[in-house]
Amino acid sequence: MEYVIFVSYETDAERKRIDYLLDKWSARAKIRKPKGMVFLIETEGANEFLAELLSKLSGNAAEKVEVYKIEEVVKKVEASVRTLQYSIPEGVRVVGKFVEYLLSKLNASYVHSDALARVYEVYTRKGRALIKTIIRGGETSTVIFKIEGYGDAVDFLAERIDEEMKLFAGD
Repeated sequence: MEYVIFVSYETDAERKRIDYLLDKWSARAKIRKPKGMVFLIETEGANEFLAELLSKLSGNAAEKVEVYKIEEVVKKVEASVRTLQYSIPEGVRVVGKFVEYLLSKLNASYVHSDALARVYEVYTRKGRALIKTIIRGGETSTVIFKIEGYGDAVDFLAERIDEEMKLFAGD
């Protein structure tokens, strides 16, 4: 089955990651990036539009145009979510410093905070994920990591965080 996939990207780095993925999948799927212009048109007058479009092209116009009718939509892929929770026999301040160190070790970039949590974005060779951190407590602290993303990135990050947190907690 063929699919037309539209991807909006904001940076050259995103475009390069997409190109890398296409190269990676080229052994498992027939992938081609159409030359020229790709667009969606929703109209009842498709034949009239195509006749006018073909009249605007030079040479053998019929060989230059491919038309696909969109009949079925692939359901959206759900993001994977993993939640990790730890009870640490240290104060919030010490635990907060360690969590900051851990996230910097993962090359996480701060995105924003709300009243309860701080959110970070991480790019790994397995993909991109968001990590939400919540730290509560006093003498003993509770740390919650909520990791959300696609593909193998979530499990990859969860394993790395779990390993580091268990060492820190003394488990």
